Amino acid sequence: MRIGLIDVDAESRGKVTFPNLPLMKLSTWHKKQGDSVEWYSPLLSGHMDLVYMARVFNDEYTHDYSYYVDADRVIKGGSGYAINLNDDGREEYHKELDKDLPCEIEHMYPDYSLYGITDTAYGFLTKGCPRGCHFCHVKDMQGRIVKEHSRLSEFWSGQKNIVLLDPNITASHNYFEHMQELADSKACVDFSQGLDARMLTAEKIKALNSVRWKMIHFAWDKPEEDLREQFTTIAQTLHRFDRRRVSVYVLTNFNSTHEQDIERVMFLRRLGYQPYVMIYNKDTAPKETRRLQSWVNNPFRFWASESFDDYVPGKRKER
Repeated sequence: MRIGLIDVDAESRGKVTFPNLPLMKLSTWHKKQGDSVEWYSPLLSGHMDLVYMARVFNDEYTHDYSYYVDADRVIKGGSGYAINLNDDGREEYHKELDKDLPCEIEHMYPDYSLYGITDTAYGFLTKGCPRGCHFCHVKDMQGRIVKEHSRLSEFWSGQKNIVLLDPNITASHNYFEHMQELADSKACVDFSQGLDARMLTAEKIKALNSVRWKMIHFAWDKPEEDLREQFTTIAQTLHRFDRRRVSVYVLTNFNSTHEQDIERVMFLRRLGYQPYVMIYNKDTAPKETRRLQSWVNNPFRFWASESFDDYVPGKRKER
């Protein structure tokens, strides 16, 4: 069979910002069946037996594929097709549009050659998160129980970098086993989706310190949750703590005021974290929230100005 693949997000942006893991697994599976696999091109590919279209982001961030696909069968999947905005501007998840890979394909070693990747591995050790936050769809897609998904060897074979996609590995019953496995790999680990600061005990931080981590992300989504003590402890006990390598996602435009957003950002700044402003539904976000994102998410601008007042054009700094 002739198999075509379309990374919808990359096509929309005109470049690859993050490889699509399901497409890499599908490529491995079909090649093992003796099928030919290629990136689909509406001008060059000709007729295909089957084309997969994978999409992570919805219309708020990327656009759907707009070209005609010449194939006997087209399969679309991913959260980008399943998550849509309702009339109130809130996101809704439609499970029937988010097709899971069959088990035998889900646990295939990714075909990194699709993206020309040679030194980095991508994958999940666990899936699920117990938090059930209203703004997050992990509870719908993966469940509220953290389940063991795979061993490291399922997607890593000696690469010097590992990018973990786990939504909440800190809530895993096998957290210490996972940290030991990562430490033994001696690879540089990027905890890309965040660690749960509320669950990082002294023992868990000690285990994390044994890992050769490259980047760590946390999140402070709800201003009503006082995480100052947790973030202070982490800053004091996490080895190699550095604002260039420790970031905190700060959710805005979702049940928070501008003052609460500023308060979280500035507290994290004082401790030496690099905040990263996430806007829920940019179309409804106030102008000041978009300006805050523009300031905070550019490290040069952020650390060059003492406060948001210094950055906002036309607003005098209070003395």
